[in-house]
Amino acid sequence: MNRKGDKKPPWGSVKMIPVNVIGISVCPPYQGYVVILQETNGNRRLPIFIGVAEAQAISILLQGMEYARPLTFDLFGSIFDELGIKVTEICVTKLKENTFYATVELADSNGDVHYIDARPSDSIALALKTKAKIFVAEKVMENASILPDQLPAEGFDQLEELKNKLQTAVAEENYEEAARIRDKIREMEKKLGVDNKS
Repeated sequence: MNRKGDKKPPWGSVKMIPVNVIGISVCPPYQGYVVILQETNGNRRLPIFIGVAEAQAISILLQGMEYARPLTFDLFGSIFDELGIKVTEICVTKLKENTFYATVELADSNGDVHYIDARPSDSIALALKTKAKIFVAEKVMENASILPDQLPAEGFDQLEELKNKLQTAVAEENYEEAARIRDKIREMEKKLGVDNKS
């Protein structure tokens, strides 16, 4: 959705909760990844299931790592910079049939505001890249948030960090280090119950 010149957000007067991205977690029962958002002034955490590629991108951004080639969020960040467009905030606006929906708010060089529908995972990566604020609708937080002790303690961001290190070692042709890291990844995946078919 693109609303040029419309200053009112498409979600209306819904209360929005500011959140921070605190990491990527592995969820063994589902053998998948979640990005975890925590409200800035509280303890509620919102886990959102995301794909492997998105988990890797967000993990790279959280760790401040450099990547050999630009990823999708780098591309959009560069395009926006070139066109004088600023990502002002992203909002996780609703949860419907176990699917989260998000909106990216953009401001162009003329001062017009635009609202773009997007997946939460892409939106979060873009927000991290551009230092934009992240919000979650109060109703979404009420219905889907959990407390910190309900999150899996093991594997919190560690598996993705190891995978990033493995890619770096391979890129640098340090195959002995890559083999060592690969073995650690397999050991952790087995411990977490993640099925590794590679």
